[in-house]
Amino acid sequence: MRYFQPFLLAIVVALTYRHTLNVPFYLDDFSSIQENPVIYQWQGTLIELWQFAALRIVGYFTFALDYQIHQFQVAGYHIVNIVIHFLTGVAVLGLLRGLVRTPLFNNTLSEETKQGLPLVVALLFVLHPLQIQAVTYIVQRLASLAALFYIGSMACFIQARLSETGQRRGFWTLACLLLALLGFFTKQNTVTLPIALLLLELTCFPLHLRRLLLTGAISILGLVILWMVMALVFQQNPFSLQTMQALTQETTEISRTSYLATQMSVIWTYLHLFMWPFSSHIDYDYPITEGFLYANDQYHLIARLLHSEAIWATVGHLFLIGVAIYSFRRRPFLAFGLLFYYLAHTVESSLIPIRDVIFEHRTYLPNLGLCILFGWLLIDRLPYWLGKVTSSLVRTFTFTVLFLLLLGLGTATWQRNELWRDPIALWQHNVTQSPGKQRGWIILGKHLLQANRPQEGLEALQRAITKNINPDGSQTISLTPETALNIVVAHKMLRHYDEALKWIDIAFQDATLRPFDQAKFLVNKGNILFEQRRYADAEAAYRQAISIYPQNLKARINLGSILGATGRVAEAKALYQEVLAIDPSNEFVMEQLQKLR
Repeated sequence: MRYFQPFLLAIVVALTYRHTLNVPFYLDDFSSIQENPVIYQWQGTLIELWQFAALRIVGYFTFALDYQIHQFQVAGYHIVNIVIHFLTGVAVLGLLRGLVRTPLFNNTLSEETKQGLPLVVALLFVLHPLQIQAVTYIVQRLASLAALFYIGSMACFIQARLSETGQRRGFWTLACLLLALLGFFTKQNTVTLPIALLLLELTCFPLHLRRLLLTGAISILGLVILWMVMALVFQQNPFSLQTMQALTQETTEISRTSYLATQMSVIWTYLHLFMWPFSSHIDYDYPITEGFLYANDQYHLIARLLHSEAIWATVGHLFLIGVAIYSFRRRPFLAFGLLFYYLAHTVESSLIPIRDVIFEHRTYLPNLGLCILFGWLLIDRLPYWLGKVTSSLVRTFTFTVLFLLLLGLGTATWQRNELWRDPIALWQHNVTQSPGKQRGWIILGKHLLQANRPQEGLEALQRAITKNINPDGSQTISLTPETALNIVVAHKMLRHYDEALKWIDIAFQDATLRPFDQAKFLVNKGNILFEQRRYADAEAAYRQAISIYPQNLKARINLGSILGATGRVAEAKALYQEVLAIDPSNEFVMEQLQKLR
């Protein structure tokens, strides 16, 4: 049984995720991996990765290794993500095997429950469709890898506390600290780990004042050390209030109060998705709550409080936390599951404003708390509630419920992953769920263009343009560089060359346009001029793109095509070799180089 359970986890993870190996890059995959020179020009030293993302160096180290092995072939990245998901399931299994042996948990469970509960919780964790985004969305490996280290550290803490010899206790303590360190340098949401260890001490073991004070002091010391490290990494004074202000917000566009008020509703959305994941989608159009008071000033203060959605959402959370605290000794699984869920959401769903207020991958680690809670309800409480029925019938009924639940979750995960394989279907589903989300229309338009459906792509992109009415009655448009770029491509594909060039001129009127984006527009300008047989002008556009942003591979490839077509073979070969040094699997470049030879 000890080795059969991990084997079973491997099978169910493989069955539900095996068809995701050809899922393409999405969203931040491009900027973090495919278009990130730190990854594709990595020289094998950690200094480069440290300078790019010090507090996520472990995660980016794995991306850099992936590139060294299989460049931009997505299958290799997905295999690593799936293995991480499986290992996190094994860590959950190890944590629960330790939990059921601790004094306070052990006394509340039957031997049969102790055998089955760890596997049930691990299966709920790896099969739930709400976990997909942290596995199938490549760059969100940061979330699943951080969870692996976080849960593994908790499991080692339990083993250290249960160890009877100093040697074993020392081994598990070192393992706990090492995994905690790896977790912290994978994603910042792991800073809550010291508090999680204190929660384990409180819920799993009898209260001994001296041990409790020691664990509490170590947890506080751990938080202080983590804060000092974070401040020093960013070369800031850790004792400065300005430093605390700067390092605890990802954006200044949302106030802390507004973000917290919004998150009170967001967490209820996460809970709803855990219970009923069929409204799940990749990119939510979520309204920002301005504060905890209802905005209509015509109401008195009490009326504004009573009408406030954020207030009622907060009251609901406080009620659940109160239930958990009340159940601390009588129902430790209930207490730990709920308190861990809220604790694990603390960094991304509290007072630290993040530009995107909701993303499903942020629930990957917190979902462990709900899996523990519902696993306990199914394995322990359900048979208790059916106590008057004969034991054989109870076991049969419980097994049937569990089997159907896990089968349903696995099927939903498989089907949802199938949707991720088709970018057009995925983003059409997204704009149906969140029609007001500009980014969804932009990306749908982009994928329609890639599928050679330019008219449909242009229509989708036009939905992403924001039109503003000025005080004088005139109209201006607001659009992102990505929207403008894809509109250029759409008009080029439709052979509306003058319209495409006009949109490039509009884009360059934006003084904040980054060199990265300027190069993309210049490449497309070169492509349009090339199709118009204005080869000298096209060459100039490609060279300008390279001078502005040398890392743009498409500019080099297209410039190489012009050089080869105009007889400058040696120059073209040199450019193609430069591209292959970065992207050795680029079939188009290999074909062009072969033709030149």
